[in-house]
Amino acid sequence: MKNIIYILIFLFSCDTLDQQFGVEEFEDSFSYYDFVAYGWGEIFNGDKTLALDYFDQALNSSNVNYFNSAVLGMGWAKTYQANSILNSSECIDNSSDCTDLVDQYRDNAKCYFYKASLREDLSLENSSQILEWCTQDDVNIDNLYNSIDFMNLELEDMVNYYTDCVDDEGNPYVSCFENFIVDLKLGYIYLRYLSYVQSISDDNLVDESNIDLINLFIDFYTQYPTYDIMNDKSNYSSDFSLTYKNITSVISNLYLQSGNYDLSCEYGKYSCPNLECDGNILNLIDCLDSF
Repeated sequence: MKNIIYILIFLFSCDTLDQQFGVEEFEDSFSYYDFVAYGWGEIFNGDKTLALDYFDQALNSSNVNYFNSAVLGMGWAKTYQANSILNSSECIDNSSDCTDLVDQYRDNAKCYFYKASLREDLSLENSSQILEWCTQDDVNIDNLYNSIDFMNLELEDMVNYYTDCVDDEGNPYVSCFENFIVDLKLGYIYLRYLSYVQSISDDNLVDESNIDLINLFIDFYTQYPTYDIMNDKSNYSSDFSLTYKNITSVISNLYLQSGNYDLSCEYGKYSCPNLECDGNILNLIDCLDSF
């Protein structure tokens, strides 16, 4: 049996935002950004179905030029669904039974990430309609997805729009999700990582090299050395964490899997500053287990 690397994204369930704040009575006055904020909140709380519902409502908002951040959120919701299944006890005990469902969620995420990369009017659509388009006979979503250079994606007009977003009275919103392109790049990498994890945990799949994957994570960390997924989000009462420390821990883990202790320990020190790179692999593993 092959060893499995666990994806270092932590998600802890708690009460939904509806339960915390009783938001249903205020939804009629919600803006696009409000719906996106609550959608992300439900991702962090582990309710992917409710998250998609909020993102769907965001697509029905008026006076919005770009809907990319809502569609991006849909992609992350599906990425977390795939991650949750892949790390479930049922999947770990019998990984071959999980392959089809994990692939389905990964393909769903690819569809949303592809759509999130476009300058396209998605208003009045919903998550189901977007998936229906991606599964049409004349649409090859894998080819379309692979045609996008996600790591070099720059959509400056959209970034300016999200940065300058204001309400009808000219007041800036608390969260404009201006980093959606950064989150899109990391989403692309994590889908690659999911594929890698599947390949080393299922004897029926061909092993994938981790060198390209390591380079992708390093490239992302080099560009965004202080990354925190919460940076352009609202304040949530959640224990969710996805920061540069999680990313460097993944890099360290990948190097350790490839037998390179020195580089593994080097990146492990970003997460555990007091880690001694003295050849003690157990100390390194203890560090990685803390993330």
